[in-house]
Amino acid sequence: MDDLIRNRSANAVALGALLLLFATASSGATTANAPALDGGFTWSADVLNSDFRSDTLDLSGNVRVSQGPMSIEAQNAKARDVRSETSRWTFEKAVRIRTEEADLQSNLATAQVVNGQIADARIEGTPARFEQLRATNNRQVRGRAGIIEYDFVTGVVKLTNGVWFSNGKDEFRGDVVIYNVRDERVQINPGGSSNRVRGIIRPNQNKQSSGAADGTAAIVEPTFNENGESVDSERAESRAASSQVATENGGGS
Repeated sequence: MDDLIRNRSANAVALGALLLLFATASSGATTANAPALDGGFTWSADVLNSDFRSDTLDLSGNVRVSQGPMSIEAQNAKARDVRSETSRWTFEKAVRIRTEEADLQSNLATAQVVNGQIADARIEGTPARFEQLRATNNRQVRGRAGIIEYDFVTGVVKLTNGVWFSNGKDEFRGDVVIYNVRDERVQINPGGSSNRVRGIIRPNQNKQSSGAADGTAAIVEPTFNENGESVDSERAESRAASSQVATENGGGS
């Protein structure tokens, strides 16, 4: 009788352990097989006008298009060939584009969606603005230009038309600036230009003379007129720029 009781107890324990193992495995399988997001992008707006025959969307009022960590905000947007493999979106007024790597702002932007993925964007403004997010060494990498093109796939930003570019301490000017936000490498006028590249390299200074927390001179961003042309009133640049212009015009000889 004692042996029978012990056998029944052992069988009950084994059965309980087996049921617990099965329940744990089933729970794990359910979690592992949870449906993944389809990667499609979503949009919202105050007003929508859509033409199913021409496959177009007209959005107005607080427009927001997003896909994963990427988002585009504007007051108005138009989309053409929405359901095709390649569609084009146009955004107007107070445009802001954000990804994990960069923040861009402008008055006008166009974006291309390829196979359901936001592939690239082109922004225009007076000026259009770019700022890198999460740069290494806490660099405040940013730029201003008439046109900025951003390839989301490669992480390459191209600035053209009155470009001002800074890595947080030094600054550069050129006709074309190509910057890779992932390896933090920059090219200025890579194909050559009739205009020379200009730059200012600021050496480290002691905290008392500079007033900056890290001992470097503070960057003052340029201002722009209504035509998007830079109005240079920066004290730190004026001396170096005037000296360089004088040299190029033969004043230094």
